[in-house]
Amino acid sequence: AQLLVEGVGGWRVPIGWDWGVPELAKGLGYPVLLVAANRLGALNHTLLTLDAIRHAGLEVVRDLDHAFSKDGGLAVLYGNLAEEGCIVKTAGVDKDNLTHSGPARIFESQDAAVAGIMGGAVLEGDVVLIRYEGPRGGPGMQEMLYPTSYLKSMGLGKACALVTDGRFSGGTSGLSIGHISPEAAEGGLIGLVEENDTIQIDIPNRIINADVTEDVFAERRTAMDAKGASAWKPKEKRKRMVSQALRAYAAMTTSASRGAVRDVSQVERR
Repeated sequence: AQLLVEGVGGWRVPIGWDWGVPELAKGLGYPVLLVAANRLGALNHTLLTLDAIRHAGLEVVRDLDHAFSKDGGLAVLYGNLAEEGCIVKTAGVDKDNLTHSGPARIFESQDAAVAGIMGGAVLEGDVVLIRYEGPRGGPGMQEMLYPTSYLKSMGLGKACALVTDGRFSGGTSGLSIGHISPEAAEGGLIGLVEENDTIQIDIPNRIINADVTEDVFAERRTAMDAKGASAWKPKEKRKRMVSQALRAYAAMTTSASRGAVRDVSQVERR
């Protein structure tokens, strides 16, 4: 049988530092990893004794005063644009980009955003706002990978922000804020933002706001509701195949802030 450190030696954790699972094992010692290592078949029961355990330097296991990051790699922002919250991967945001204020460039699909970015409609300092891509509006809350990639390809990765009720993966970098809740299709204020409205982002203080007064938003909501069946939908019909299963999901889904899970009671509320 292998020794504990040998057993986990091949499990490197790409966290951006020079330490991995072996160092974690040394730092924590066997009480924490004993069960997991045993399941891996990585224990040598004749050698793994208290005398054999050596607590190496605790560079990788730190207390709060010496943490790698004080706040972790994710942050939840709140404000009039995200009353139920939104998510930003702070680990991927440059320290100089933790705050941003700029005019909104509105797109009502990922495809429209890509076309706008590649067509020169997005300029330095803009906030690319992609809506109707949430759990209900998509439907399905697809990943907004391409817009972030094309912003980088246009040299705007650190010069612009991207805000959406769609989803981001763990590979996201830059000032990309997703999971805006409530989403546009649910009557969220992201659906009432207009071109050139100023969007203010303050990650240290966990704030995201549209610089629009409550009275103006109320007027816009009244106008939106007056559209009847076309309210809270993209202005232009999108060329998108939506299966019956996705239609059913859209009718029953909850907000991203509640996990975007199906809830039959949602049908009765609409």
